[in-house]
Amino acid sequence: MMADAFDISANPEVDLSQVPKLGELDFIGVSPAYRTQRLLQWALIQLVLALGILSPMILRAVSPSTELPEEMGTGILWVPLVVQLVLGGFWLLEEAFGFPRRGYVVRDRDITYRTGWFSRSTTTVPYGQIQHLELTQGPAARLFGLKHLKLYTAGGSGNLRIAGLDEEDAESLRGVLDTRTGKG
Repeated sequence: MMADAFDISANPEVDLSQVPKLGELDFIGVSPAYRTQRLLQWALIQLVLALGILSPMILRAVSPSTELPEEMGTGILWVPLVVQLVLGGFWLLEEAFGFPRRGYVVRDRDITYRTGWFSRSTTTVPYGQIQHLELTQGPAARLFGLKHLKLYTAGGSGNLRIAGLDEEDAESLRGVLDTRTGKG
């Protein structure tokens, strides 16, 4: 009886050449308004960081009589500014080249979402693992008419967040997933 439990023929191999490639699927992209929102957030963060780094220079320019400690010379300020420019530039490249990869595909048994240019991520969640769904919309998303769909899975290790969906598309996708998961 014990030998039957380990019978290799009961668990045949899968021919990987017959499995469809995820890259061949037609992914549905997120809203272009989400790209605008992300670029505006990037610009705002870069501006705040630059003003923070350059604040001693700005203070000196506005009020020339202001004495700053010697260790706060203007030469040292270029180091964090260059670091910010490099990291901000890399972040901008990720937004520019990574955004077109953002997308999802709904299949018979699962949903797949992919992101990223430099650091790529593809997550597939089977419908049977989805515990519940949640639509969220923060103030910035509301301003752009966007919603985010969160899928919570059993065990929590495969949770998925699809950000930047048009409100109508988010509601429609949630309806499809509710039906497929038996939650609706």
